[in-house]
Amino acid sequence: MRQHLRIALLFLITLSIALPACKKKTIDEPTPSDPFDIYAAGREGYVAKYWKNGKVVNLGSAGVSSDANAMAIAGNDIHIAGYEVNASGKYVAKYWKNGVSTSLTDGSQDAFANDIFVQGNDVYIAGQEIVPGKSTYQAKYWKNGTPIVLTDGTQQAVATGIAIIGNDVYVVGEWRSLEWLTPITVYWKNGQLFNLSDRTTAADNQSIAVSGNDLYLLWSETYNSSGQSKTRYSKNLGSPVLINDGTPDVRGYSIFVNGSDVYVAGSGTTNGNSAIMAKYWKNGIPVILTNGPDSAFGLSIAVSGADVFVSGYRDGSNGKDGVAQYWKNGTAVPLTDGSASALIRKIVVVRK
Repeated sequence: MRQHLRIALLFLITLSIALPACKKKTIDEPTPSDPFDIYAAGREGYVAKYWKNGKVVNLGSAGVSSDANAMAIAGNDIHIAGYEVNASGKYVAKYWKNGVSTSLTDGSQDAFANDIFVQGNDVYIAGQEIVPGKSTYQAKYWKNGTPIVLTDGTQQAVATGIAIIGNDVYVVGEWRSLEWLTPITVYWKNGQLFNLSDRTTAADNQSIAVSGNDLYLLWSETYNSSGQSKTRYSKNLGSPVLINDGTPDVRGYSIFVNGSDVYVAGSGTTNGNSAIMAKYWKNGIPVILTNGPDSAFGLSIAVSGADVFVSGYRDGSNGKDGVAQYWKNGTAVPLTDGSASALIRKIVVVRK
């Protein structure tokens, strides 16, 4: 009996020593830090903003409509393109570098900056501006603030994406003769126009990406009276690849390439669900991010290693205001509380 008592007492003494030691070891162990800096650009309450690791930075002014449409990170510099409405009610194409704004247009005509690409010390921004004295948009891009015109203003045209490979400038967008009702998807290589679609469909969304020396173009087209879309992408201007996941509505907004894998962010519907679903496709295989009851949209995508980030928004509970958020590997991370309409148009992930 005494032997059992001595063993029990020894166990209790050992346990009383071990427990504090274990507790102290747990507290002292460092927690692994997030290996990424996550940048997101968009708007909240119709004010242009960006977020770095969840911390918001205002770009536009309160009470003045603005939006951040695109973003590029180069070293320690944050480059953003978008627009702001001036006191005369005109849309001014804007460029922000580290939060400091530059107007690309003089504000006399409506203009928008839609995409941005940084190569060395050169900053390229794609967009469009109303031609003075006309009601047509002229597609153009700016290199370090200097405009390069892509169309002559006798048609409607917009430039939605831009990328540089070597000395070649690629711009994707849409174009419509004034005699047509629907626009077609096009691209320009060093200013020369090429068609990607025809008038049997209506141009919807376009995106562009570069991986090494490879160029990827993405475009969606509305193909029926219900407004449903189909989406294709092309590598190095080769034969288009149709994303066919068995659903009637495949709307791609953004393309990203990681190694040999092609990712497309977007949205779509199914016959059995009226809510629009945020999703992405990896090599054409869909990954569903949401499935109602609120509609949601994936507008941009970035991939680092095995981690997939999709940014966009979901409809708020009031059915009107959107919640800006991104999904990391399918898990939603909201950046706004839904009290004001908000969305994320571009996400960029930089490994530390």
